[in-house]
Amino acid sequence: MAGHCQVKFEAEGRTVIADLPVGSGGGKQSVGVSLTVRYQAGDPQAAAREADVGGGGAAVLAALSGGAALLFLTVAAVVAVFLTRQRGAEA
Repeated sequence: MAGHCQVKFEAEGRTVIADLPVGSGGGKQSVGVSLTVRYQAGDPQAAAREADVGGGGAAVLAALSGGAALLFLTVAAVVAVFLTRQRGAEA
């Protein structure tokens, strides 16, 4: 998920080594495992695992980030209500 995963493949008659995008699930597999790669015709360096092209890795990362933000806001609201009630009880 943190990036720095690379793939080596043949494109247009030459060997290309490209970095997978951040959020790709490629790091879960061992070195040397065969997988299907999709790339842009004009720029083979812009490559991604076929399993990630449908928005898989990025969508999961976005959902986790949104969930964490919602949890943070909920906890902040609960603490604010608790502190407001505690100050009201002291008065």
